[in-house]
Amino acid sequence: MQPCKVWIRLQLPDRELRSLRRGFPEVEFFCGEEAGREPRQFDVVLTEEPLPDALVERMPRLKWLHATRGGVYPYLTPAIKSRPIAVTGSKGIHGAAFSEFALACIFALAKKLPQCWEAQKGRRWEKVDTEEIAGKTLGILGLGTVGSELARKAKALGLKVIATKRNVGARPEYVDEIGPPEFLPRLLSAADFVALCLASVPSTERILGEKELRSMKRSAYLINLTAGKAVEEKLLVLALKEGWIAGAALDAFARQPLSPDSELWGLANVIISPRIGGAAAQRWELLMPIFAENLRRLRSGEKLLNLVDKEWGY
Repeated sequence: MQPCKVWIRLQLPDRELRSLRRGFPEVEFFCGEEAGREPRQFDVVLTEEPLPDALVERMPRLKWLHATRGGVYPYLTPAIKSRPIAVTGSKGIHGAAFSEFALACIFALAKKLPQCWEAQKGRRWEKVDTEEIAGKTLGILGLGTVGSELARKAKALGLKVIATKRNVGARPEYVDEIGPPEFLPRLLSAADFVALCLASVPSTERILGEKELRSMKRSAYLINLTAGKAVEEKLLVLALKEGWIAGAALDAFARQPLSPDSELWGLANVIISPRIGGAAAQRWELLMPIFAENLRRLRSGEKLLNLVDKEWGY
């Protein structure tokens, strides 16, 4: 029987690599791009970036691909989808970071901090009308790991929480109302803050069009955490400039990095961040237990955690 060979296609800290080798002495681990010169030997790949199809075609033994991200749609290339290669992601490790970031955005928008920062740069002492978030309604599109963490914390802060979810099931105690995608119009018309916690897959592209943005309260704020293509940029700029909504906090974009020419940069009612919402200092401590457990499961023939449905994309 051939030994299992794992290609760690990223810069893994030495401590984590030593831990893997201690835990799986029967497995051979290869690190870095140098190892990719002989891709035919690998059964498993742990990767930061998607594998090019040309590379996958040179990996006849590949059984399992694990992505360091929670959203794995970009990894589902034609070559990966055409073969029985198991694909798993790091879903679940970003919930705490994303939810904290979303709350920071909610507070910043409600307390008009972007306007304060703008006045500070011009050394102007300008009063602003702030809002209290307790009693406001938070609408969450996508009650998955990130959405659920945000809902729990928002509820504890006194917000009413309403949400959509593809498969609804039982309503969690920290959510006041929940519905399927068809619940979206009701959510948009009722929410003071709308948080996009959707998977970035084709089915969520342009989910917010002109009709949806115009149905939001003019006093409402949009917070895009994960779905960069959920709303067309030109349409969002128009909505913000014409006052269809009060403002936005954007951490996900269709094109990354955001073009220097984008009008979003110049809007005073917008917070732009460079895809940092899910960043966590304890990244490897959160990620590696999932990979190690799945490696154990692969070796013992058990079902893998966070297994991706290649049709749905998550």
